[in-house]
Amino acid sequence: TALDIAEAGYKVDIIEKSPSIGGKMAQLDKTFPTLDCSACILTPKMVDAAAHENITIHTYSELEKVSGYVGQFEAVIRKKARSVAVDRCSGCGLCMEKCPSKKAASEFDEGLRTRSAIYIPFAQAIPNVPVIDREQCLKFQADKCGLCAKICPAGAIEYGQEDELITNKYGAIVLATGFTTIDPVRFGEFGYLHHKDVITSLEFERLTNAAGPTQGKLVKLSDGKKPKSIVFVSCVGSRDTTERGKSYCSKICCMYTAKHALLVKEKYPDIAVKVFYIDVRTPGKGFDEFQRRAVEEYGVEYIKGMVGKVTEEGGGLAVHASDVAAGTKIVAEADLVVLATAVTPSSDARKLA
Repeated sequence: TALDIAEAGYKVDIIEKSPSIGGKMAQLDKTFPTLDCSACILTPKMVDAAAHENITIHTYSELEKVSGYVGQFEAVIRKKARSVAVDRCSGCGLCMEKCPSKKAASEFDEGLRTRSAIYIPFAQAIPNVPVIDREQCLKFQADKCGLCAKICPAGAIEYGQEDELITNKYGAIVLATGFTTIDPVRFGEFGYLHHKDVITSLEFERLTNAAGPTQGKLVKLSDGKKPKSIVFVSCVGSRDTTERGKSYCSKICCMYTAKHALLVKEKYPDIAVKVFYIDVRTPGKGFDEFQRRAVEEYGVEYIKGMVGKVTEEGGGLAVHASDVAAGTKIVAEADLVVLATAVTPSSDARKLA
């Protein structure tokens, strides 16, 4: 959107609350239904936006206040302190390499690996400048260390940096509110908290990504071994009229589950893959054909029925579910269970509105 507006000759500011632009798209490996590389689509646009003369990018920033009216808005932007000077940092990575505090869960990798207190979210981040997590940094928490400032060849570390308020005038504001996925802990019957091998689809996405915590090798988190069977559970939190879920269909889960199932069978034909679903909803060009391909060409077993619970049995997992077509209850063995969690608005969307 920013590129389109900038190409039309208007000045554009991008305000991004995380340390880099890119969002959820940057976390993905492949996109449906073409199975194109997500980073190959995204990173050129990120680079183009950063290089465009009409675009200014404010990362690690949030909208503090808006006043005025259409055509004459005044916005106050809070630029949070990175503790690193963007104009001086060369992105060499020496500070991250030498940082002694490396226990923080990586947000980008969905907590599947740790990162240092000074970090860049991912390799292709824009700007390619680290940020200091003050909650994890020994300098801020205990007034010890300060190693990154000592070894930075560009002298870019600024511990005393403070949040900056910028006031600009705008003719129009475009809100891209973002999304998150529902917390699977709400659904205790699936055992997400108790079994390491029960994961979400976004965690599975990082697990199969070549740049992810396992370099793209599909393994069980419990023991690092390759799974022999995987069960995908659709609609976790979607089409759920109870208080813990969402009453709507999240629209994308059927397709990304089919994508995951297909990719598993393509790379590991010997792994047995089952998908439990309420309905298959594939409303898009080539979407239905894509899902049928997973079934007919790759042998993914689709079972119409709800999953009641996931338990640990015999060193593996047992998925207790119903088979609507057969009118029976079944127990499916699984080494890995993947939950297709509901899409929900970002927690700060209401505040932003």
